[in-house]
Amino acid sequence: MKKYTLSLTTFLAVLTANFSLAEGLKDIKPPVKFPADYSVIFLVLGIIVVILLISISLWFLKKRYKNQPEKKQTYIKPAHEIAYEAFKSLEERNLLKAGKIKEFYFELSNIIRYYLENRFSYRAPEMTTEEFLNLLKESSRLNDSQKNILKTFLTHCDLVKFAKYGPTDIEIAQSLSIGKELIDQTKLRQGKD
Repeated sequence: MKKYTLSLTTFLAVLTANFSLAEGLKDIKPPVKFPADYSVIFLVLGIIVVILLISISLWFLKKRYKNQPEKKQTYIKPAHEIAYEAFKSLEERNLLKAGKIKEFYFELSNIIRYYLENRFSYRAPEMTTEEFLNLLKESSRLNDSQKNILKTFLTHCDLVKFAKYGPTDIEIAQSLSIGKELIDQTKLRQGKD
């Protein structure tokens, strides 16, 4: 193996020769800076903020809902159900067997009057029969046949209540039947009125 020895002069000569070659070379350019695109960052941050807001809102709503007392749904009986219950109660009280025909007719008349008030907002319990029948002439909520039935019914009740008329058993049964029939004809039907 041959040993190469390099003297200092040779080394300097070689080094200076390389510098003369390097004069045509240029220095390295610095890295090119691209304009910053923050739209992706803003989009991600925006999504994070929206998710946080929705989560916080849902948490508050859930907490608020849990703290509220549970609302009980109330059932409001239709006017015809109230009237049917009143008829049943009237029959169970046995006023007719006790000879209290006048009281029976007062109750019977009131059932129909309160039914009409609850069903049609007529102020029937507060009016005399004559006042109420005059009001009915103007109304279109009942047809003519129903108005005539009601007039006959209330007039018959007034005869018993105020004129001391003594109805027969058949008339009593008919009065009760007419009252129920009037309610059947005018009761609120599902999806109507």
